[in-house]
Amino acid sequence: MARLPDFRQLSDNVRSLDRARAEAFLQAHWRLLVFLLVLLLLGGFSPSSGFTKFALLVAVWVTTLRWAQNEDRLEPLGLDLIWGRSFLMWRTDHGKRFIERMAQYGTVWRRFGDVGLVMVYGTMVTMLLLLVWQAFLVSSVPKSAAVSPKLMLGLPGINPVIPLGYGVAALAIAVVVHEFCHGILARVAKVKLKALGLLFFAAPIGAFVEPDEEEMIAMRRIDRMRLYAVGPASNITLAFLFALLFSWGMVAALEPAHDGALTASVMGDYAAGEAGLEPWMLLTSVNGTSIKSAADFGEELNKTWAGQNVTVQALDKGQPRSFDVTLDDKGSYYLQYYPDYYEPWMSGKGFLGVGVTDQAAVTEGLAHPAQDGWSLLRYITLPFLKLQPFPEHFTALFEPSGLPGVLPDGLFWMTANLFYWIFWLNLMVGMTNALPAVPLDGGFIFGDSVAALLDRLKRPVLSAERKEEITDRLVSALAILVVALVVWQLVGPRLIGTDVVFLQARFDSSAEEGWNGDSFEFDASSSVGGFVEWEWDFGDGITASGEQTSHAWDTGKAYYVVLTAKDADGRQSRAYQSIVIDQRSEGDGDVDALDGATETIATNPYIDEVRVEISVTGDNLIFSSSVTVTFSPPEGEVRQQSITVGSGNTQVLDWIAQGKVGDWTVELESEDFEFSYIVAWELDYRLSAE
Repeated sequence: MARLPDFRQLSDNVRSLDRARAEAFLQAHWRLLVFLLVLLLLGGFSPSSGFTKFALLVAVWVTTLRWAQNEDRLEPLGLDLIWGRSFLMWRTDHGKRFIERMAQYGTVWRRFGDVGLVMVYGTMVTMLLLLVWQAFLVSSVPKSAAVSPKLMLGLPGINPVIPLGYGVAALAIAVVVHEFCHGILARVAKVKLKALGLLFFAAPIGAFVEPDEEEMIAMRRIDRMRLYAVGPASNITLAFLFALLFSWGMVAALEPAHDGALTASVMGDYAAGEAGLEPWMLLTSVNGTSIKSAADFGEELNKTWAGQNVTVQALDKGQPRSFDVTLDDKGSYYLQYYPDYYEPWMSGKGFLGVGVTDQAAVTEGLAHPAQDGWSLLRYITLPFLKLQPFPEHFTALFEPSGLPGVLPDGLFWMTANLFYWIFWLNLMVGMTNALPAVPLDGGFIFGDSVAALLDRLKRPVLSAERKEEITDRLVSALAILVVALVVWQLVGPRLIGTDVVFLQARFDSSAEEGWNGDSFEFDASSSVGGFVEWEWDFGDGITASGEQTSHAWDTGKAYYVVLTAKDADGRQSRAYQSIVIDQRSEGDGDVDALDGATETIATNPYIDEVRVEISVTGDNLIFSSSVTVTFSPPEGEVRQQSITVGSGNTQVLDWIAQGKVGDWTVELESEDFEFSYIVAWELDYRLSAE
């Protein structure tokens, strides 16, 4: 009789087999799985997160490589996996002849290696201190401003600020120069080169020269340190040379194509943005007045007031355009965005909503970036300012001159852009490789430096094994520190970055409009944030303190009341409110026969309407007085009327005019006999243009 299979035993065998496979899988891939999990946690498991997308890229790339290696698909193609079976390496013998020819100049290369060591030590210390300094700043970085992982990778196509074409060309130059210099110093020291090749991680990320490992170990320590140093030193040297070519050769040859003020920035919610002005347009006139420079623009705009309609002429990519703009209020803008720089005189002044500079200032900063720290910082951060590659708005503003000017315009700008990116990526590659973290060049140099110091120690006496152990531990510890500091730039702000502290100064006023001399009450008790200090600025040179206060204005105008509230930690918030003050003013006097008098009043921005009542009384006991009254606005129609008043009699003239900023005058002139007068003004202000 046939026996039935033991299904329980079969099930146990299957489970044992599955468990063994799972254990083998985890043992082979646990580092990758942990890395992917960390990326997913950082991305909050959100499909749209950059961390999640990068995790998917890593998973697909590494899985494909390991499958290909297990299937023996890589070795026949000269390919191999390194560094955790995650990076692909391709070996070749091409380039060895060139290295051999260059290695003939051994003395020159040794001296360059010595200089390179000094450069790398300096860069190593600078970069390490910079990373430490940035680590302490992490807690003050808002969580919303944490650095994207893409910006930490200097790879064209992944890093959004690096253009693909220029980036690939410049990175190829940087990597080839770096590795060939390693190879040349290896041959200068008579070390055999096994192969040259390229490294890939989803894309080409580097090149390499592979010296014989045993011969590398047997090299003199100073020769080995030179070999490592020339890589980053060659990149930094090349960066310096191409910076000179870019600045002194290309940018210095640029001449402004037109006069004007350059719009370096445009505020979208203000007049310029709403009218269609854009960054890197050249402003050539305001209301028909020619603009030659940024100073001209500022001077002309300070003659305008909020609500005024002006016409702005500009060049857009070299083409003339006209914009009709209703100006905003300069004081309001500064109160909202730059309250520390607000001054009362700004209120009522016209504001276009652009930041301007001179064209020469732009090229001067690029041609001589080392003149100050800010110029150097702007020079290095041109890609983040969207000024590299040079945009069309920029190229239309300048004309090449001198020897570079013989190039066609398109070729000139392509060459300038390429020079900049060769500078930029060589600098990044050189500085990164100088970091004291194995497998970077700086890490190996640091290890040899530690070993050299230990060899010089006379006490305590250490064995060779002990020295090697100490060196390995120090090198590993510093490498872990460097990696941790770099990762901390990504993770730190998201973990301990600042949350937005809700501080909101608020206040209520007893009214928003009144007459000069009226008392207004202000109360800041509705503020949120635990404030302990309150400072008030009423826009007329008068200030006050306290949670509640009051104020009266002497002169009509649209004022901004500014409250600055501070908490116990010195953090502050500002609030402001417009108060419209209409003005009543009166002047009187006695005028002798054949004499005259003048009454003048000044109006401020936001003036809407001017009303004047002129009362003239005859003072001669016998004869009537003939009086000529002239009413003059700052601009426009002058009104004049002659009246005759008998002794003790009064005539009243009422005139109303649309408000204009400036001096208004009433002139009274006696044609024969004496008289007296009263001139009563009423100035009505409005907050915005109709």
